[in-house]
Amino acid sequence: MSFYIRILIICAISYSSCSNPNTQNINTQKVLKIENQKKINFNINLNLADYPEKLIKNQDMENWEEFKNLHNLFNQFRNLDFRNVDIEILKLSKSLKKLLSKKLPKKFEKPQIRSRLKVVHMQSQKSYYFTKHFKNDSLIPSLKKLYKSYNAVISRMYDFEDESNELDFEKNEY
Repeated sequence: MSFYIRILIICAISYSSCSNPNTQNINTQKVLKIENQKKINFNINLNLADYPEKLIKNQDMENWEEFKNLHNLFNQFRNLDFRNVDIEILKLSKSLKKLLSKKLPKKFEKPQIRSRLKVVHMQSQKSYYFTKHFKNDSLIPSLKKLYKSYNAVISRMYDFEDESNELDFEKNEY
């Protein structure tokens, strides 16, 4: 009988020593990730320029749905919990890609506007990368840069309108 007890003890010890350490390591990593996320302040203020409704209306582009949808996505994105934003960032990236794949309205089909939209698209891809890898120190600054670059697009659109108004005014003077 003592032989069976010894065999049982040896089997129990060998079974416990052969348990999968990777499973324990994954669980430990998940716990550490959750604890690190609790330490990060995800309550950030992402400044978004107002939708350029007057500008769009002045340029007779009320049917530019891609841009309107993109602006709505940026607006909705500000109200999300930034712990799980990877899907929303993919939506933004997809919307930007769709916008860039088509011709922009004639007034805004300029290299300065298109290049700024490409920068916004690149920033969205960068932000998505950070959702998967360096979340605690890189995602928030990346999102701020994303919004800053999008606001630069809107600002440049206004600049084009101002420039065209000045040119029209100068033509009328002569």
